[in-house]
Amino acid sequence: MTAQGRRPAGGGGRSRRLRWAVPAALLVAWLASGFRTVAKDEQGVVLRFGRVIRTCPAGMHWLWPWPFENLERVKTSEIRTMTVGYREGEAVPRAEEAQWLTGDTNIVELRTVVQYLVRDAADYLFRVADPGPGRPRDLLVRKATESVLTALVAERPVDDVLGSGKAEIQREARLRLQAFCEELGLGIQVHAVHILAAYPPAEVIAAFNDVSSAKADRERSDTEADGYAKDLLPKARARADRIVREAEIYRSEVVSRARGEAERFTKLAREVAAAPGVSRLRLWMDSVQKALARARKIIYPRRPGRVFHLKEVE
Repeated sequence: MTAQGRRPAGGGGRSRRLRWAVPAALLVAWLASGFRTVAKDEQGVVLRFGRVIRTCPAGMHWLWPWPFENLERVKTSEIRTMTVGYREGEAVPRAEEAQWLTGDTNIVELRTVVQYLVRDAADYLFRVADPGPGRPRDLLVRKATESVLTALVAERPVDDVLGSGKAEIQREARLRLQAFCEELGLGIQVHAVHILAAYPPAEVIAAFNDVSSAKADRERSDTEADGYAKDLLPKARARADRIVREAEIYRSEVVSRARGEAERFTKLAREVAAAPGVSRLRLWMDSVQKALARARKIIYPRRPGRVFHLKEVE
């Protein structure tokens, strides 16, 4: 055999190894592409041909590369905010979302914010389908909030909704909305429901202001009347107590005087019964003494059997 007909030794082996090395490298690269990372504030959902297989916590995970499995990540520590009755950047509220009918058939407008977190990423992504093109599944949370607020506002008069009952509505709305979302399986945890503003519609706000002014005048009058009563009643009670005390003192004096006179009369009656003549003379002398003590002129005889003379008493 000539030199031109001989082939270099080992050339076929290198060629075969080269043919296997490329697919092996591609296979390794394809398998390595299955390593995925889930951040600490996220929860991963593994899909196999579009079907949910499992959820992944934070960390490094391996799954079958495309097209077998895919990973959807959802932030679970982020507080999401959804508005009801208005949109961020819009000056005019949306009447179809903002107006509610109260229990006393009045209309109020509410601007509400719902804050929630994703609790179960798989339920949040795939338990409920999107309502339609361009309408995310968060729309269900808004509609659920509207349903809850409709029931709560209809149970209360307008004064409670605009005033003191707002805190109770917020608390009850959060509880009912959470129960509603759990029933639907939305996979979220309602953090809070805040009513940012509550006011009457623009068409009747003047009438509401008049009613509010009248109520304020009534409350002011009630306050003034209450203050006048609180000032007057203690004085009247003090005066009544003083009159009662004076009457009791007068009664004690009259009773004591009457008892003294009765005792004196009783003693005098016993003395008269014991010595009638002496008692009669003594009573006559006492009477004359009292009468003469008030007289300014005294008539007396100078000598027995003579004419009486008048003497002026200074």
